[in-house]
Amino acid sequence: MDLLSMPWWWLPTALFALPLAAVLLVNRWRFHRNGASQHLVLGLFVSACWVGAVIVILQRVQ
Repeated sequence: MDLLSMPWWWLPTALFALPLAAVLLVNRWRFHRNGASQHLVLGLFVSACWVGAVIVILQRVQ
């Protein structure tokens, strides 16, 4: 599977949305809390942005 053949925004969106949804579900189910740590959300967002930037750069180079 070639990750560069998909639209570039699929992988960063999945890397941000899926772990965030999992954390929100675990916090709600296990700890009976709403929300997640702001540091976790910021870290997921920044890492998704970096992955998106690398994908766009690799598509331009290829």
